[in-house]
Amino acid sequence: MFTHFTKKIILFALIVFASAACQEVMTDIDPPSVNNTNPPVDSTDDVIRRVLIEEFTGVQCVNCPQGAQLIENLINTHGERLIAVSIHAGFFANPLSESQFDLSTDEGEQLDALIGPVQAYPSAAIDRSSFGTGGNIHFSPSWAGFVGEELALPPELDVQITNSFNENNGELTSNITVNFLETLTGDLRLSVMITENNIVDAQLDTSGLIDAYTHKHVLRTMLTNVAGDPISAQATGTSLEENFTFNIPAAWNVDNCSVVAFVHRAAPDLEVLQVNEQKLF
Repeated sequence: MFTHFTKKIILFALIVFASAACQEVMTDIDPPSVNNTNPPVDSTDDVIRRVLIEEFTGVQCVNCPQGAQLIENLINTHGERLIAVSIHAGFFANPLSESQFDLSTDEGEQLDALIGPVQAYPSAAIDRSSFGTGGNIHFSPSWAGFVGEELALPPELDVQITNSFNENNGELTSNITVNFLETLTGDLRLSVMITENNIVDAQLDTSGLIDAYTHKHVLRTMLTNVAGDPISAQATGTSLEENFTFNIPAAWNVDNCSVVAFVHRAAPDLEVLQVNEQKLF
């Protein structure tokens, strides 16, 4: 059976060959919880490969709105197969005097150190893959091509998310199920994030200050260790479950929050094998 790395080599060879040829409640139930889950998977044929793009950004980064727009264009192209997380980290993430919120997180800083460090903005990690470039961080001109490469790979596992949210106390319970489509070995990790979409706040761009800029896919916290929680490698046809609970802060708009879960390899490889996303409700 081909390894993930071998599949990439084969895919790269095919690409080179082709290039040469041409060119949001009722409260009558106690506790009042809302459940949300990904659709069930009936067979491996129903599993799609999804790609994670982790964008490093900040409110003081004048070029980052261009990167954010590129990500939205890619999402418009690939739909649910591309899952984005915007990580506010580094100097550019320091709030402006006009900012209402601080979008930076300790986890974001740690992710910068884990995946990066980021040398220039806008930059992103696509499935945390190096694509032979010697690093996991890539500049915006390369994002579309790398996303395409990852989407072309067959899925080796599937990640399903079931969320239950108690609107009385703000408690989120998230169940993550990993279904193995192939036998995998090595040090595998599960990372789970909470993101918030459509946060309106100040942002600089090349023309100056935007008072009401819409920040998308913003990393709010992680429910696992930043480097991921270890999970056991499994044989084809097996599965495992992990459960997480977290109280959503009152300042977050729960209507816009999602859980992002992905399986990846441990450092130094870090490569993401599969990802999924599910709104709280």
